[in-house]
Amino acid sequence: MIAPEDVARYRDDLLSALQEDAHNEERILRRLDQIRTEEGIQAYAALLLILTGMPFEESEARRHWETILGHRKALAASLQREVGLRVAVLDYFLNLNRQTTGPRLIDLAFSERQEPGAPADRVTGLHSASSFLAALQNETRRAKRYDLGLSVLYLDLDNFREINERHGELVGGILLREVAILVKNKVRDIDVAARIAGEEFGVILPETERMGAFLVAERIRREVERHGLRRGVDGRPIGLTLSAGIARYPDDATTADRLVERAEEALHLAKSRGGNAVSVYYRERRTFIRFDLGRGPVRLQVSPAVAATSAGAEPVSPRNISRGGLLFESDVPFAMGVEVVIVCEDPQRGARMTLAARVVRVEEVEDHPGRYEVGAAFLVEWEHQESEITDFLRRAGAAA
Repeated sequence: MIAPEDVARYRDDLLSALQEDAHNEERILRRLDQIRTEEGIQAYAALLLILTGMPFEESEARRHWETILGHRKALAASLQREVGLRVAVLDYFLNLNRQTTGPRLIDLAFSERQEPGAPADRVTGLHSASSFLAALQNETRRAKRYDLGLSVLYLDLDNFREINERHGELVGGILLREVAILVKNKVRDIDVAARIAGEEFGVILPETERMGAFLVAERIRREVERHGLRRGVDGRPIGLTLSAGIARYPDDATTADRLVERAEEALHLAKSRGGNAVSVYYRERRTFIRFDLGRGPVRLQVSPAVAATSAGAEPVSPRNISRGGLLFESDVPFAMGVEVVIVCEDPQRGARMTLAARVVRVEEVEDHPGRYEVGAAFLVEWEHQESEITDFLRRAGAAA
């Protein structure tokens, strides 16, 4: 028996089969067979369920459709005018098959309009926006009660409106369903994936730290990018890409609404970088001048040590330092929240400084896949190490 989520997912494709050539019976049957072969769904049963609300097995539905098409010819000959398919379907089940006794004649667009509180999105089969927010509220309460982490992804397809205008809403709907499948395949059963609005998606990742959320978002981004290169329209790759923003409870927000807003802010940052990127929400708290370490001979050693991803690669390179923390690049991402010991050394001047810090931000460096920018916040307050840092920077000659 056809599943309701398949009916919702392929509704537009099935109804379009009736619009392509409504007076060519053989063409309609061929198109339904094509949809069944390409999409792997019970196309005949799905279309009858949409039009009548009655479920059938696929083989029985196929027999009904062949009879309905023949019945339409007979009606047209009797009335001496063209008869629409929906009229033929209604007359067949009401007067010939007699499975319908009290039919309602209403507009499909009205009857299948997405209800505000519906749990599933009609186009993609994912959770709806209202269901997503309700689930997030439950997860934030659970995270608070049991002191658990929680991350949220806010995803958006890049330049989707242009793709929609160029290739049409039918292609756009198919792409939304395909992206929904890709997202669903990259998350766990306990995660909640939803279509929030238009081409925007959301994912709730219970008991997930920021770094874990980043890896999930990055896997989704790469899979959508690969799919966009493989997916052709009119003989050319459609070039579909996706951007993502990440926020974490309770670090970034303590309510569901604010958490989504933070993730959306991070998404806007990814978009501002050209799209096809993942950004983590990070509120810059510095109110002081940073010192540029990248222009000097300063070297870093970070413990626990992280091995480079390729032989001979430099695992850590300094960027800058401030009163509150230090920024560096690494060939592999450090775990979010891990405590590290950083040794800053300037061999030319004999300057050396050891600092304890906690990793608070990890982002992949733009245009350098596999290279990560790591932000670490000092665990010791500035007033206890001001002279140490200032002295080191003065001797290293790295002050901006």
